[in-house]
Amino acid sequence: MMRTTGKIYRPALLLLLMTAALQAFARPYPDSLTREKIYQMALAADTITDSIDYLQYLVKERAAEALARKNTLQQEQLQQRIQDKKNTQLLTIGVISVAILLLVLILTRYYHFRNSRRQEQQLARGYAEISEKNAELKATDEFKNKLITIIANDFREPLLHITTVAKKLEQGGMGREEMLAEMEQIGVSSHKTLDVFDYVLRWIQLQLAGYTYTPVTCRLREMMNYLSDNLNYMAGDAAPRVVDRIPDDTTVLADTEMLQFVLRQILLAANRHGLPGSLVIADAWPDDTRVRITVALDAGDQARDVAESLFAWQRDTAALGLAVSKDFAVRMKGDILVEVSGNRYITLTLLLPASG
Repeated sequence: MMRTTGKIYRPALLLLLMTAALQAFARPYPDSLTREKIYQMALAADTITDSIDYLQYLVKERAAEALARKNTLQQEQLQQRIQDKKNTQLLTIGVISVAILLLVLILTRYYHFRNSRRQEQQLARGYAEISEKNAELKATDEFKNKLITIIANDFREPLLHITTVAKKLEQGGMGREEMLAEMEQIGVSSHKTLDVFDYVLRWIQLQLAGYTYTPVTCRLREMMNYLSDNLNYMAGDAAPRVVDRIPDDTTVLADTEMLQFVLRQILLAANRHGLPGSLVIADAWPDDTRVRITVALDAGDQARDVAESLFAWQRDTAALGLAVSKDFAVRMKGDILVEVSGNRYITLTLLLPASG
C-alpha cells in the first residue's frame, strides 16, 4: 500500500514542479508593483506557490534605486561643476572686460592730458616767441631812437660850430688869438665828433646779428692810467681829479675797444657830475669769477637826482654815452650799477668776468 501511494505521489509532485517552473517562466517580475505590495506579497502564504522571490526582487529594486540616486547625484555634481566653471569663466570675462575698460579710460585720459600739455607747451612757446619778437622790436626801436638822438645832437653841435667859424672867417675881422682859440675849439669839437662817430659805428656793429664777441685779457691799470691822464689833462683846474687805486695785476675778460669806451664814459660822467675840486676814486675788487670796478664821486646834495639821470638818455642827451656803455657791458657778460650813499656820494660799478 505504501509503495502504491509513493508511486501515485511521485507523478503528482513532478507535475507540481513542472507547473511551478512553467509559471516562473510564463510570469516575469511585475514592474507595476510598489515596494509595499512586494513586501506584502513576500509575506503572503502563496509566495512559495507562485515561485517568485519577492525579497530578492525588493533587494534588487533598492540597489537599482540606490544606483539611480548615485547616478542622479553624480549628474547633479557634474552639472554643478559645469555651472561653477561657467560662472568662473563669466566672472573672469567680466573682470577682464572691466580691466580693459579701465585701461582704455586711463589711456584716453592720459592721451587728453598729453594733448593738453602739448597744446600748453605750444602756447607757451608761441607766447615766448611773441615776447622775444616784442623784445627785439623794442630793442630795435630803442636803438633807432638812440641813433637818431646821437645824430641829432652829438653830430650837429660840432658841425654847427665849424659852420659858424667858417662864416666868421669868410667875413674876416678875426684877430690872431681869436682865430687860434676858434681853431682849437674846432679841433676839440672835431675830435669829439670822431669819437662819437667811432663809438656809434661800434655800437651799430654790436647790434648786428652776425657780430661775434671775442673777449681777450685786458689789464685795467694800464687802461685806466691812460684814460685818467687824458681826462685830467683836458679838464680844467677846478674839475674833479681822478685818483687811480686799481691794483697792477687786475685783469678782466673783455673787448679792448669796448672796455676803453665804457671806462672813458664812466670817467666823463664822474667828471661832469662831480663837485669842482673833489676827488674821483677808481678802484677794483677782484674775486674768483668777476671783477668789480668802482668809480666813486662826490655829487653834492643832488646825488639822487644825478644817479637817476645817468642813463636817462631820453631826457638828457649827455647820458647817451652811459646808456651805450651799459649795452657794451651787458654784451661783455657784465653790467653797470649805480649806488648812492649818504645822499651825497655816487658809486658807478662796472662788473666784468675775471680772466684766469
